[in-house]
Amino acid sequence: MKIGAVMATWTTNVQQRIKRWQPRLFWQYSLVFLVVIVTTLVLFEVKSFIGDAKVSLVYLLIVLCCAAVAHPGVTLFCGLWSFLCYDFFLVPPVFDFRFASPIQVLDPLAFLVVAVVTGAIAERSRQHADEKIAYQKADQLRATLLNLVSHNLRTPLSTIKAVLTSLLTQNNIDAESKQLLVYADQEVDHLNRLIANVLQLSRLEASVFQINKRWDVLDELIGTVLSRWPEEAADGTLSANLAETPALVLFDFELIEAVLTNLIDNAFRHGQPPVKVAVSAHPDEIWVSVEDAGAGIPVKDRARLFDKFFNVKSKGIGLGLAVCKGLVEAHGGRIWAEFAPAYTRFTFTLPLVAGAAFEE
Repeated sequence: MKIGAVMATWTTNVQQRIKRWQPRLFWQYSLVFLVVIVTTLVLFEVKSFIGDAKVSLVYLLIVLCCAAVAHPGVTLFCGLWSFLCYDFFLVPPVFDFRFASPIQVLDPLAFLVVAVVTGAIAERSRQHADEKIAYQKADQLRATLLNLVSHNLRTPLSTIKAVLTSLLTQNNIDAESKQLLVYADQEVDHLNRLIANVLQLSRLEASVFQINKRWDVLDELIGTVLSRWPEEAADGTLSANLAETPALVLFDFELIEAVLTNLIDNAFRHGQPPVKVAVSAHPDEIWVSVEDAGAGIPVKDRARLFDKFFNVKSKGIGLGLAVCKGLVEAHGGRIWAEFAPAYTRFTFTLPLVAGAAFEE
């Protein structure tokens, strides 16, 4: 296993270095043909001085070098051509393809086996090298996209949000125009959440995600999230039960805020009001649930609920729940959904850290 890994690494490095000058296939076959012929003629003259074992090693070395730099078909040809030359010129009786004893067939046969095995290893290492280059380019593209989204999309959205907020505070706007402004403001918020989900998911997949856990209060977080739906909170279609909320919990405020925001947004977009947020204490963890009055999605689709880009409706692109799952699991918690005829409930957990000192 270790020899295979070393061989794959070595052939990958050699392949990368010679990729620019690697000859065409015809010249590869021609070069191998000549190298084996010249080597055979030299070995024919010095065989009596170096011995049969070292002769075999010379041919094996040629096959290995061919596997590292040449096409797999050329490597197989090298093994076959070495087999024939070794048999014809160096194995008694010479100038004949017969063997004096059956055991003499083992050495030339080894060339074929080595040619097939090393050719396959070398080709796989070349494919891995190409895949690695493709992944590196994809990571560069991902970084460019993240930069584009972060700076070139969020900045104008912030400006639009500020303008809409300012217009909504004016009293000389008729009711119809004000309602249109409210819709626009809501869609800007939704687009901001969508961009945030794309960024979070990209960071999770790129393994560049950092969690800054601090001791904080859940009721403050829940109040911050509920303030994003002031009208719904005022008329009772969005409420929270914080009776069992513990004093302090260790979590990343911004990330769990994103989880709760996504779940409430999902409840309003895909469920039915009223939407209720509740916190319950358990021996080793805290449960936070978001419940709406909808019946949820069909049974056949529930197994894919937290998959990326899965969506049973035309609204959204199916990233919110996948992001929630990634963020909660990054905290060491769990997330699941429960469905009943009269409600749909999403619950996520945060582990309680027993005996840990508070962080300032």
